[in-house]
Amino acid sequence: MTQKIIFALLAAIPSWAMATSYSTQIATLASQSACTKYSWKNRGRAPSGYVEGLALSFARSLCRYHSATPGPTVVMSEANTGSDAHDALAHYAGIFASAGIPINEAGAPALKALYTLGTGLGMRESSGEYCEGWDTSAGSNRPSSEAEAGLFQASYNSIGASSVLPKLYSEYESSTARCWLDVYKQGAACRAQSILGTGAGATFQKFEKSCPSFAAEYAMTLLRVLRSHFGPIIRREAEVKPVCYSLYGQVQTLVESNISAACEELF
Repeated sequence: MTQKIIFALLAAIPSWAMATSYSTQIATLASQSACTKYSWKNRGRAPSGYVEGLALSFARSLCRYHSATPGPTVVMSEANTGSDAHDALAHYAGIFASAGIPINEAGAPALKALYTLGTGLGMRESSGEYCEGWDTSAGSNRPSSEAEAGLFQASYNSIGASSVLPKLYSEYESSTARCWLDVYKQGAACRAQSILGTGAGATFQKFEKSCPSFAAEYAMTLLRVLRSHFGPIIRREAEVKPVCYSLYGQVQTLVESNISAACEELF
């Protein structure tokens, strides 16, 4: 085979497929996606690390689903439960149908739909800023457990909504190297803001802001069991964009092409 033919074959290989790690390949897929380039209503484009970070978090959730210990994905990957009062997929059923996104199949399809909704939610709650603090418009005369923090503005008073949430919190607390902070912080513009109050609620606020991969998986779980925790979900303000669903489909294809190797790295 001539050198010219070899170069032609190499040129035909997508750039992401020649990357040296799965996280790098996922980052490339995200950076080149229409989801990253989309201008969100009243928010504009997301910080450069937001969609990349969520693509990695989706990959980790997918790895959990395929593992012997699925943890929170037992909840995340359920098909539409039909419980409008609790499940954001049920609450958004009409919007998903209009977007052509299926929600009635458990597993990867439900995970992709969930992360698609979560992507829009994070832009409404924090404009994709991992370091967003508590909502000052709600006032400071309240317990620390009610103070919002992080990408999805979750608060500690939600932790009892599912038995998997405290376990997820403990898992990340014991392994903060898995937080992907360096990814999520790309392009973010953090402002100085104090933590509200003291105690367990204050500790949770700090962790939400310093461990965005935890914040992502926590919020995705909460969306399935306590969708009323999120104002933009109650009002159906979080956008559902098929281009983001397509990105998560690409990530799924990549991870499942060699799930053992991919999940050894990503999980």
